[in-house]
Amino acid sequence: MDGTMYGDRSSPFGWGDETDSRKRRDRRWIGLDWLLVAILTLFAALTSFSDLGDRSAAQTYWKPGAPGEGFIADFGEVRQVDRTTLYEGPGATGESRIEYSVDGVRWEPYLTVEHKTNRVFTWKYEDKPVEARYMRFTAVRTGFRLYEAGFFTKDNWTPIAVADVAPVGRPDSNAEGDVRHVFDEQSEVPYRPDYRNSMYFDEIYHGRTAYEFIERMEPYENTHPPLGKWLLSWGIELFGMTPYGWRFMAAVCGTAMVPVFYAAAKGMFGRTRYAFLATLLLVLEGFHIVHSRMANVDIFGVTFTIVMYYAMYRFGESEWRAGRLGRPLGWLALSGFFFGCAAAVKWNYLYGGAGLAILFFLALYRRLREHRLRRERGYFKRLIAVLTAAVLFFVVVPVGVYSLSYIPFVKATKADDGINVQDLWKYQENMYNYHKGVKEKHPYSSKWYTWPEMLRPVWYYGGKDLPAGQAQSIAAIGNPLIWWGGLAALLASWFLGWLRRDRVVLTIAVMYLSFYVPWIVAPRSITFLYHYFPMVPLLILSIVWMLRWMEENFRFGRRATALTVCGAAFLFVWFYPVFTGMMISREWMNVALRWLPSWGF
Repeated sequence: MDGTMYGDRSSPFGWGDETDSRKRRDRRWIGLDWLLVAILTLFAALTSFSDLGDRSAAQTYWKPGAPGEGFIADFGEVRQVDRTTLYEGPGATGESRIEYSVDGVRWEPYLTVEHKTNRVFTWKYEDKPVEARYMRFTAVRTGFRLYEAGFFTKDNWTPIAVADVAPVGRPDSNAEGDVRHVFDEQSEVPYRPDYRNSMYFDEIYHGRTAYEFIERMEPYENTHPPLGKWLLSWGIELFGMTPYGWRFMAAVCGTAMVPVFYAAAKGMFGRTRYAFLATLLLVLEGFHIVHSRMANVDIFGVTFTIVMYYAMYRFGESEWRAGRLGRPLGWLALSGFFFGCAAAVKWNYLYGGAGLAILFFLALYRRLREHRLRRERGYFKRLIAVLTAAVLFFVVVPVGVYSLSYIPFVKATKADDGINVQDLWKYQENMYNYHKGVKEKHPYSSKWYTWPEMLRPVWYYGGKDLPAGQAQSIAAIGNPLIWWGGLAALLASWFLGWLRRDRVVLTIAVMYLSFYVPWIVAPRSITFLYHYFPMVPLLILSIVWMLRWMEENFRFGRRATALTVCGAAFLFVWFYPVFTGMMISREWMNVALRWLPSWGF
């Protein structure tokens, strides 16, 4: 039996000790590894970037400075107006009144618009048929930015041409932009808004904050640390404040997760076959593709956690013999750095720190057993060096990374004198109090004990104004075979892995529990299925471990592997419409895709 996976049970040190040279030889990449990872990465890139979002959007805006300011849009002649569409930016507070007139003298009420956060960088429309030549827009309460507006005749996807725009009221000194900016990019106005041209779900917080970092605007969202939003801002810098731009870096990270996970799987299993199998299951996993296609920060955090626990695994595998500490300390530094990065994305990734600590001290215990058997000189000096390095890499470095992640936040708040420890601590208190105080009910929230069974996927996006009988959804839902089969594989591997003292299983079990158990006692009462995302790569590793075990012990093992891959691929295609927002028939959505009554999409 291959010791790379199961370990040498006769080893006096326990939990799968092998020679360091054997492990390095097994982990060494060959040409086939590079070819396979290139193919898988290309596949992930295609699914992440294809139809990701529009590459253009309205960029200029008008912001009223006082109530009573507004404008009159003149069509030049009386037109049939059936739909009004608005696109707003940061601010998104206040109220507006829209009126219509045939002659410019007598005005009738048309719409009252309440500007809210969920309207940010999102096309919102209202259907109300009237005949009018003039549309008057008046700010009742200020605080919003209006980027573009469009008026449509029913089923005509070209907006009604505006012949003239005249200001109303005296502009306040706090006003920004020109009222003509509201109609200067009419080619960007869609008749039917959808995810390709608008933000959805938490993009209205994370993508918006990324833009505010760039524009040095007071960030609206500060309930999570800044690193994830900072990374999202890089895509906006490259491609502008467009749907493609604000989602670009998530797609980059989702694609980059593929070679990262391949490297981790190759390092843990020591075989090209199982590295490929694990990574193939990753690219067929629903959560991976959904979060690679939206301006949400979780894709960054999960990628960082893969690096941090794999690096800790490699630290535990690295020997200290003959004073060779460079390699183990290098892995320790890598783990600590990415632990800091994960924590700077969201606090829930901090939970993995408990697992890292357990794996670290288990590694020290193994080194102690080695010392007792071999009696090598210099053990205690090396131990002190490792402990000192651990303080540096898991306290100083993460705190430094976390603190530096606030650079764009500080610049956006115009705190020119910088940020001090007291300010930073206050931000953390505010975040804690926010999450502790979240009590508002959400229709797609779910309790921690329902996550492994995937009982309540989060409905991120639902299309509106669709042709009769059609449906369009994006849901945070996983590949059922990987989630449900992964749960069974996880529990089975824990039992078999304990019997075999397998270090791969030990790593998976410790990290899974460290990510999961804290949610049982977390003060936050409203939680969602996406909080389970860090555990999904661990489910995949558990599936591969069990398939490896079956291949080594049963003649049908390879057939079980083939059936697993085929089943995962089939379900990936089956659920692809709700991973990516494809338009399909409502009957197919309800009958073929909604397997459980609690799956509301």
